[in-house]
Amino acid sequence: MRWNLPAVTRFVNRHPVIIRALRTAIAATAAWLLVRPLGGPANQYPYYAPLGAVVAVSTTVAGSIRGSLQGVLALMLGAGLALAVSPVVPWEVVALAIVVGVGSLIAGWPRLGPMASWVPISAMFVLIVGRSDPGRYVTAYLGLTALGAIVGVVANLVFAPLPLSRTGAHVTEVRETLAEQLRDLADGLRRDDLLTREEWEERHHALIPVTRQMSRMVSEASEARRANWRARHWRDTADEQYERARALEQLAFLVEDVTELLATHEIADSPHIALGPQLRPSAADVLQAMADLLGDVDEPLAQPDRLRSVDRALATLVDCIRERRVATGDDLFSAGSVVIAVRRAVASLVPADLADELPSRH
Repeated sequence: MRWNLPAVTRFVNRHPVIIRALRTAIAATAAWLLVRPLGGPANQYPYYAPLGAVVAVSTTVAGSIRGSLQGVLALMLGAGLALAVSPVVPWEVVALAIVVGVGSLIAGWPRLGPMASWVPISAMFVLIVGRSDPGRYVTAYLGLTALGAIVGVVANLVFAPLPLSRTGAHVTEVRETLAEQLRDLADGLRRDDLLTREEWEERHHALIPVTRQMSRMVSEASEARRANWRARHWRDTADEQYERARALEQLAFLVEDVTELLATHEIADSPHIALGPQLRPSAADVLQAMADLLGDVDEPLAQPDRLRSVDRALATLVDCIRERRVATGDDLFSAGSVVIAVRRAVASLVPADLADELPSRH
């Protein structure tokens, strides 16, 4: 069986859990091998070292450091709680209830983050497992876990994650989804008969969920650059992804507005048609031009020729609206809303060096 290395690389980049699992396995194994020769409490409780390593490994270097500090703090609070309760409450069941209850309250402290649940767990470990020699147990427990956490942080530093490929894939997915949405809207406007609301809904793609996922990925990529020795080599790529994602996020909300406007006012049973037969062809051309602009996913986000085509189509639509307004006296508010939304969408994609060349920008 022959391996297709580029395909495997793309698959792994799209599924970062694989890389994280490998990092975690390496960190846990290294922590285990590190403490085995130490002797003493390390021989009695060696499993706490790989536990600390597993807790420390995160999707980002900064997240790993933050998680390690939060985890060790949570363990210390739980251990301190158990050491405080154990001498004054002789009944084990009552002591257990107290440390779990109070530990759960302490776990509500926001600064502990996702590691908060370790407070009552740590308290239970110290109270039950370490009851014969609590001082020795707490020293081994906290020391070995902290040592494992350091190993986990080092593993994250050495194999520093920088999810640019995965972020780029999400940016591409949003672009493709927006382009497909715009094509479907343009096709709906070119139909001889008005669509019903249900037919427009069938053309409604899930823009906001994929956009939010992209935004989460971009935020994660931004955090991944902190304390990451690989980030300086990919600064331009990361900055470009951020700018593209920000423009697409704004564009997604504008396209969502246009979609809802058409599904509400450009329907067969609406008393107030947004565009009508005179404006629908020009509006369809605008939306198709926007789709063409976004459709070439392998090209830069703002292509001059495509942008000029959108601008020309938009100017034609504006002229048609003016002519109809003069002829009918209608305010054409809904049609104007489409123009405003498209203008804002184009503005979010226009680079500074092209802005003065587009008449719609003046």
